[in-house]
Amino acid sequence: MKQRLSADNTVACATCHRPDHAFLEPTAVSTGIGGQKDEGRFVVTKKDADRGAFKTPTLRDVTRHPPYQHDGSVSTLREVVELYNRGGHKNPYLDVKMEPLGLSPAEVDAIVAFLETLEGQGYQDKAPQAFPQ
Repeated sequence: MKQRLSADNTVACATCHRPDHAFLEPTAVSTGIGGQKDEGRFVVTKKDADRGAFKTPTLRDVTRHPPYQHDGSVSTLREVVELYNRGGHKNPYLDVKMEPLGLSPAEVDAIVAFLETLEGQGYQDKAPQAFPQ
């Protein structure tokens, strides 16, 4: 699989999901979901740059917690990868790091297969009980 690089020459997924034990970045990012209906981190900071921004979740045990995104708007991991492959949902608050990845269908398959390997025992996580309306 070719590595798609972001503007700062890092593998694009690793921009927000660092390759560490939890595969997460403890900052908030706008993938274009929300922003207009759900203001995200802006509610706390009152900074326009935080409109529609949400904390990047861990990828550990990601297969166990559908639906995905902060609002439950994406049903499958494949749909998540395809969303990021398109560069997120275009809106005025989309994070500058969000850009199309240009992945082939085989590369999307490989990323989904990789995500499915991130299951394990002992990771203490609970799926959300409700999503914003």
